[in-house]
Amino acid sequence: MKNITNLDFKRQRVGLTKELSAFAIVGVYKTATMKTKIEIIGLVEVLKHTEKNYSDALGLIFKLEKIADSSKLISKLSKNHLEAKILSDIERLALAPKPDPKANKKEVPSIIAPTYYKKHKTTIVMASGFIAVLLLFFIIKPSKTYNPDITAVKAKQEIFIKLTSRNGHKFINTKINGVLTTFMLDTGASTTMVSESYLKSHTNTGFLNRRQHFLGNTYYNIANGKRVGAEVWQLPSMIIGPKTIYNVEIAVISGIEDEDFLLGMSTINKLEDPTIDLNNNKILVKQ
Repeated sequence: MKNITNLDFKRQRVGLTKELSAFAIVGVYKTATMKTKIEIIGLVEVLKHTEKNYSDALGLIFKLEKIADSSKLISKLSKNHLEAKILSDIERLALAPKPDPKANKKEVPSIIAPTYYKKHKTTIVMASGFIAVLLLFFIIKPSKTYNPDITAVKAKQEIFIKLTSRNGHKFINTKINGVLTTFMLDTGASTTMVSESYLKSHTNTGFLNRRQHFLGNTYYNIANGKRVGAEVWQLPSMIIGPKTIYNVEIAVISGIEDEDFLLGMSTINKLEDPTIDLNNNKILVKQ
C-alpha cells in the first residue's frame, strides 16, 4: 500500500495529477481562485524538479501572468487576493439597508470618507508582500517523506579503525573485558582465533563460562595446511576502535602463542559494512 504524503494530499486537493499535460495544468490554474492559484504555484515549484510537464507548465504560467519568477507571481496574486477581499467587503457594506432620511428632522451633510484600501494602501501592499514570502516558504517546504534530489546532504565525519603495520602484516588492537588484545588481521581467515591460555584468563574472571558461552567443537585448516581441532566459544562483546560488537565467535586452538592471534572476517563483518583500506592502514566503518 502506497504511503500518501503531504505533497500527494495537496496535489489531489487542487487537481494536479501526474497525468496532466503542461497546457492542462495551466487550465487548472486559470480557473482557480486567487487563494488556490497561490497554492498551485507553490506545488508546481516543487514538482518541476521531478516532473517535466510541471516545469513546462510553470514557464507557460509566467508568460500568461507576464511575471519572471514564482516569488513575484505569488506577491502579485496575494495582493490581488487581498484587494478582492477588501472590495467585496466594501460592496457588501454598500448593499446594506440605509436609514430613511425623512425620519431625521434635520438634514446632516454627508461626508464621503476615504475607502479602507486608499487609507491603508501602503500598509496593505507591504503586508501582502510579507504574506507572499511566508506562503511560498510553507508551500514549497517538502514533507518528511518527500526528499527531492536537490536537497543538500551534510558531509559526515569519517569513522575508522586504525591498523598497525609490522613485518608485512597488519595488526589491530581490541579490548575484551577491559583487556587490551592485539590480533593480526587475516582477511583469508573465516574465524577469529585465540590460545587456550587466553581463554582460561577470561574463564578465571567469570567473563566466560562453559555452560553459557561454549558452542561446540570443530576443525579448521590453518595456513600451514594442517587440519586442527578447536573449541568454538562466543565472546559477549568486543571493543574495536570506536565500535563495540557483540556475540563474537572465536576458535580456541591449542599450541598457538599470544602473538599469533588472528582476527577473521566473521568478526570484521560485524562492523556494519566495513571497508578495509590496507594502503592507508585503516578500516572504514559506518557511524
